[in-house]
Amino acid sequence: MKLTKQHDVAAHDEGVWSVAWIPGTQSLLTGSVDESVKRWDVTDQGLSEVYKQEGHGLGVISVAAHGSGQFAASSSLDSLIRVWDVNDQTTNISVIEMAPTETWTVAFGPQPDAIDLAVSGGTRNTVVLWRIGDGKTENVGELAAPTAAAESKAHKREQFVLSSAYSPDGLRLAAGCMDGTVAIWDLTTSKLLGKCEGHHKPVRSLTFTSDSRMLLTACDDMHVHLYDVESCNLIESFSGHESWVLSVAMHPGGAAFASGGSDARVKLWDINTRTCVQTMAADHTDQVWGVSFSSSGSHLASVADDKRLVVYAVA
Repeated sequence: MKLTKQHDVAAHDEGVWSVAWIPGTQSLLTGSVDESVKRWDVTDQGLSEVYKQEGHGLGVISVAAHGSGQFAASSSLDSLIRVWDVNDQTTNISVIEMAPTETWTVAFGPQPDAIDLAVSGGTRNTVVLWRIGDGKTENVGELAAPTAAAESKAHKREQFVLSSAYSPDGLRLAAGCMDGTVAIWDLTTSKLLGKCEGHHKPVRSLTFTSDSRMLLTACDDMHVHLYDVESCNLIESFSGHESWVLSVAMHPGGAAFASGGSDARVKLWDINTRTCVQTMAADHTDQVWGVSFSSSGSHLASVADDKRLVVYAVA
């Protein structure tokens, strides 16, 4: 597998912290600390801005697209989650108020016939689960992140949940925390399956492999970890970034994954040989906050603090 740079555009007025492809399309969404979300169409001629959505009061730090290709969600430091129709950004499906805590990653559940949304609850110490439909938005539960067993009840540190992801089969949900904790829950029972050990700094991004059996995590300790989902055992630790690893994305074909880091690099990895097969070192000039593969696997997008959106063809 190989990446070839196809398009590059100055996407926002400030750093771009999140990117997500709309499934079944050649369109993607970007979220920026300039408080806006944009939709882009990818063509042979380049990147075309379809619309710019404003309304968040502080920087947009996460965007996600529903598997149906009809809905999108954005999370901002204003503690609001906005869910809208991707074809009409003026149509809000739901606005969720999460104050007084800030919100971080938003992730849609994989079921195409339901709008399930997981929100990393920042200092709430939880991932908050929502179901949207029939004109209402319902809080259907919260999954509490584990704290260190060695700490006494009187001196438990407040956990800070940064990232969350559903498994493709819809049976598991994982979360990464500020202290390096990675938790995996069984969604059928809402029980904690276990805690993945090995990181000791913030886990800012995570993703399941295509078969839902393994979990990839990106951490400020400059490593990507691969865990077995059932046992929570560490399978492999990937090194190569020269600074924080801020984002990780799995190729839908299951053979490769991409990572982006504070070293301004995008890396492509072979999950079978456990090696880095390509490093894109010249396309960004500042830390890469987001990487995302299209649903067909034909493209990879990356966004960074240099305000740019880069799209690669995947061969």
